[in-house]
Order: sequence, then C-alpha cells, then structure tokens
Amino acid sequence: MRKIIIAGIIILCIVLVFTRSHEEKEIRVRIIPNSDEVSDLKVKETAKDITVCYLKEAYDREYNTYLKNLKQTLTLFESALEKELKEDVEVELGNHTLYNKTYNNNAVENKNAMTLYVIIGEGKGSNWWGTVYPEFLEVNSSEEVKYESLILSIFKKIKGE
Repeated sequence: MRKIIIAGIIILCIVLVFTRSHEEKEIRVRIIPNSDEVSDLKVKETAKDITVCYLKEAYDREYNTYLKNLKQTLTLFESALEKELKEDVEVELGNHTLYNKTYNNNAVENKNAMTLYVIIGEGKGSNWWGTVYPEFLEVNSSEEVKYESLILSIFKKIKGE
C-alpha cells in the first residue's frame, strides 16, 4: 500500500512539473499618457501606432527570441518615440501584474507577465493595453474595458444574478 501511495505522489509531482514548465508565456504592452487631456490622448494614439509597428517588427514566434529582440532595441525604441512625440518617454520591460480584464470576448487573467511599459511624460493618464505574445490582441483606446472582480462574481453567483 505504501508503494502505491509513494508511486502516486511521484506521478503527481511529475505531472505538476510538466504542466508548469509548459505554461504559456505572455508579453503585454501598456502605453500610459501624460494625462487624460485631449492633446495627451492624441499623443498616446501616436505612441500606440509607433509601438505596434515596433512590436510587429521585432516579433518572432519563439518567446525567448522575441524577448531578446525587444531587449536589444529598447533604447533605440525609446529614443525614436521621444523624437517623434517630442515628449519625455520612459520605456520599461519587466514582469508586472495586469489584473483581470475582458474585451472582445477574450479574457486576460490576473497574473505576473512580461510587460512593455511606454510611459509618456508623468504617466498619469488612462492607459492603452494589449497582449502581443503569443497572439497580438489590440484594444482601441476608445473602447471601454470591463474589469472583473473574482470576489464580486462569486457574490453575484451566490445571489443568483
């Protein structure tokens, strides 16, 4: 009996390690304007267009190659943005959490993922965001993004809403 339990634990550990190692990796992008004033939102749209071109140009099907392409060109990308936008721009690439969101019948789960941040000026405006790896999903900044709370959805289910 003890051998069966030990064998079961070993198999469970192998399954857990195997499934964790094949977890799908993501790269996300957030563009945050100086403010929500109309002129700053227009700058954000220009930054979005430039960023989308940059991300498509650097794209590679293999995650590590795509990440390497981005890291090697971040400084040049930041300089190009500043030159084109005529604004101070800070570009960061690192692990950040983007909380649960849904759009276009797609859900983005709350998890820590590699994120490219483009912060314009003071970065106090409403951001544009999307996932760019493994799929390139866009959200137009004119679309309303619905935030979902796990706790709120549980309460709604309990109430029968």
